[in-house]
Amino acid sequence: MESSVEAPEPVVDFQALLDDMESLPDDEILELESSFEDVIGDSLPEYILARKEHMANGVDRDDFGVLLRRLTRAEITSIINDHSKQVGQLSVPEAIVLRKLKLERERRRAALRGTDISTTPDGVVEGLVELTDTPSNTETVEALENIRRTSYGSSFISRLYGNHAHPPGLMHIDWDTETPWMKLMQDIREHYQFLHPDRDPVVETRSPIIYTSLQSTHLPQIHDILSRSFWQGIDVSDSLEYNPEKCTVVASYNNMVVGVAIMSSPRETYITYLAVKHGWDSSNIATTMLYHLIILNPGKDITLHVSVNNPAMLLYNRFGFKSEEFIAGFYDAYLDPESRASKNAVRLRLRHH
Repeated sequence: MESSVEAPEPVVDFQALLDDMESLPDDEILELESSFEDVIGDSLPEYILARKEHMANGVDRDDFGVLLRRLTRAEITSIINDHSKQVGQLSVPEAIVLRKLKLERERRRAALRGTDISTTPDGVVEGLVELTDTPSNTETVEALENIRRTSYGSSFISRLYGNHAHPPGLMHIDWDTETPWMKLMQDIREHYQFLHPDRDPVVETRSPIIYTSLQSTHLPQIHDILSRSFWQGIDVSDSLEYNPEKCTVVASYNNMVVGVAIMSSPRETYITYLAVKHGWDSSNIATTMLYHLIILNPGKDITLHVSVNNPAMLLYNRFGFKSEEFIAGFYDAYLDPESRASKNAVRLRLRHH
């Protein structure tokens, strides 16, 4: 992050003072060591100027000619401490900046290498050729929007399975999808009954896949899914502060989280994570979550980055996302060196027409 500064002042050479200190007799050095003011008093002005010179090395100008420099760690921490208790009172741009400052602080603490969040990454190739010749209109989104659905409370299936209270943030209830994991559990129950015919059969009431917005109770399971799908240490707790009803979709089955999709904010509309639990893929869960993120943010362009060898590229392509940039080494600071996922990424955009 950057801050405006005044033009740097001329700096006095600090080396002469260091040479004088080294040439002092031992008795004078001992005397100086006994008094901090004697040691630092005369050198403080030079130190301040030397610090200003060091900070001036990172100074640059913006498009308007204003001098800018990167915020120091102390400045970032001070801003975060001053505004963290006012999250509910911040505007959307202020909240986004605060979130980026928190990310920058954690990256500096972990000494992560990578592109600064406030600058354009190196290795960007503009005008990348389209991955496919898919028409620009989003047929998948239009087809899903045209499906006429009966609300669960008024449906026949609610009479069969009961009209239970809806969970908070409910978006969709799917009774039709049968995933590989669900089939496996059914096979296990049938096999158990075959081996033990004298025992009471294991009875399990059929349950749907439920799509809701992010709730605090989802977080432990979501962090586990994301760490397995991407890298360790991912924390999306602050997504609860950025309109989760528009920016998050969570798929769950019997209180078990099986998929998650998260967008940064209603203004940025950048998809940060989309992942499905192992054993629940190839069941249109990712398609349904992506669809809901799109319809919850109508009239807006949606962007994301995806590893060049990630199969999710096909999903985004079906929705009409188009490639805009190829970024070499985009995931260098995040992916394990032994990971099979490519460190290079493509930026995709779904344009509003």
